[in-house]
Amino acid sequence: MLKYYDELVYYVQKMTNDKQLALEIIQETYAKTLEKQKETIIENERAFLYKVARNLTFDYSKKGKIKEFIEFEEDRYFCEIDDQPDGILLENKKEELLLEALNDLPHHLKQVFVLHIFDGYDKKQIAKILNLNLNTVQKYIITATAKLTEYVEKKEWN
Repeated sequence: MLKYYDELVYYVQKMTNDKQLALEIIQETYAKTLEKQKETIIENERAFLYKVARNLTFDYSKKGKIKEFIEFEEDRYFCEIDDQPDGILLENKKEELLLEALNDLPHHLKQVFVLHIFDGYDKKQIAKILNLNLNTVQKYIITATAKLTEYVEKKEWN
């Protein structure tokens, strides 16, 4: 878990423009992650650490400690709907394509994929809910992801 320390500090420092605050947030990130690890298995430590660090950074911004950053980021990344109609149309098309691809999956793959990706269940929980072997759940997720990717790529080329 410590192997991600430097990149996390860099990530948070880029958001806060304050090295001391970044170090404080990372310290809290590791503390929260270690606490969470006591009660549940974290499958992807790196992703979990980044998510906690990002959420803590946003929490700090709400407290006013990095107000300048939040205003800057909002100006940079958010726009009025009228500003980019083509982008919105493209996002809607992508969403439609993904739903179409999802509906094209066999029921067992779709069920496992939706539970994992959209409902947030981990693989062990899904195995228990559906009375499946853990390896089967993993295989279904991988297969569903591959089929969705293939479907979307095929449709985008046509």
